[in-house]
Amino acid sequence: MILPGRAVILQNIVRNVRSAPIQTQPCGIDLTLKRILTFTSPGLIDFTNMHRKTADTSVIPFSNSSNPPNSPNPDEASIDLPHGAYLIEFNETVSVPLDLMGQIFVRSSLWRSGAFVHAGVLDSGYHGAVGALLQVLNPCSLRLYRDARVAQVVFSRMSERTQGYSGVYQGSEGL
Repeated sequence: MILPGRAVILQNIVRNVRSAPIQTQPCGIDLTLKRILTFTSPGLIDFTNMHRKTADTSVIPFSNSSNPPNSPNPDEASIDLPHGAYLIEFNETVSVPLDLMGQIFVRSSLWRSGAFVHAGVLDSGYHGAVGALLQVLNPCSLRLYRDARVAQVVFSRMSERTQGYSGVYQGSEGL
């Protein structure tokens, strides 16, 4: 069973929502862009996590090139992204109950612009920051504004409660 967006808000599963009336959808909550990072090293992945090391990243700053300096409207800050892969962090955080799991999907306006969002499962019991891989395939690039709604998180009820996530990312405050 999928939880309606309004239930997700009422149960405080998704936190730090910019605007509940705008972000609440029938099947979930829209996630908004906090920051974009570019990869600066390879990642290391193995079976036991003995060698695991996530790729290093650096933040790509938003630009206010279309605004005068010290513009009173920071929402106009944007980033132009050429074809490539990026790590994105959302403004929203989650606290997933033990009987739910979450999935992140791309919003249709993003894929219609030539980009995709890919993410893993939000395990039951996980609480913390949320991010995803942004893949820009449009050869003409993609402009994203700060707080753009780029993905939607959807929560499904599981058949039973679990012990919950206890991995290294538990309680993370950022990517």
